Amino acid sequence: MGLVQTKLSENASGTSRRLRSQQPSLLVGLVFDGEGRAMTPSHATKPGKRYRYYVTRSDQIDDAPAWRVSAHDLERLVCERLAELLGDQLLICRLVGEGDAEAVQRIIAAGDLAAASLRSGSAHAKSTLLMALVERISLSEGGIAIRTSRGRIGAAFGIQGAAIVQDEDITLNLPATKVRRGHQLRFVIPGPEHLNIIPAQRDEKLVALVAEAHEARKLIIANPEQSLASIAAASGRCRTRLGKLVALACMAPEIVTAIVEGRQPSTLIARSLMDIELPIAWADQRAMLGFT
Repeated sequence: MGLVQTKLSENASGTSRRLRSQQPSLLVGLVFDGEGRAMTPSHATKPGKRYRYYVTRSDQIDDAPAWRVSAHDLERLVCERLAELLGDQLLICRLVGEGDAEAVQRIIAAGDLAAASLRSGSAHAKSTLLMALVERISLSEGGIAIRTSRGRIGAAFGIQGAAIVQDEDITLNLPATKVRRGHQLRFVIPGPEHLNIIPAQRDEKLVALVAEAHEARKLIIANPEQSLASIAAASGRCRTRLGKLVALACMAPEIVTAIVEGRQPSTLIARSLMDIELPIAWADQRAMLGFT
């Protein structure tokens, strides 16, 4: 707590550095077409709008036509399917076998927060999780296969390899339709209503904010010799926002649990939480945020 308090007491004002791209491609290096060829980000610009794609790399095109898929659709679908997986409490608990109740609860909470980040988090948070979780995304005649493993999921939650009961590959299959467009083969991905994806009942933006706050705290603790300003600059973040996020990471555990489970007061939303100067005492936090 001392380190966190020190960081928060430093200069609160500052400017943010933008990400290199306002619409980053989240699946770079992970996507392969139906011929096993790597795919790379591409885009087309029309008046007032930019369309992103993943296309077969030009240096790998042979007799078979190039493939193309909407980046937005593919990223949305991959993030949603992985979020579903991380919300599977039985699978998450099986990662470490029979642990104490507190450890199991921490793992379940970590899965919920990661799922929220994949659904509603920042591009940076999504990219970090996807790179950690996904080994390969393969397109095929019948759809999309997302390959991960128990080991990758455990590592993303900070569980050491030796503590994982059994490492094994996990493949998530999703439907899609391949259609020909000129000299390219395009993937048409159905919407969530055709995939039996149940919309989240929680305030996912609020849960994602809590997840982002805990990631910010980890970032601060991992760099004890650096100032808040230097950490923000090195990670391309806004110093003011980073400071607010670290403060939110000090919320009472029962408040975090209530937010993850969707039991927070209706007046508590992500925007209002960011605007609040959160008290240190947990009892004061509960009173300020409307918990009784």
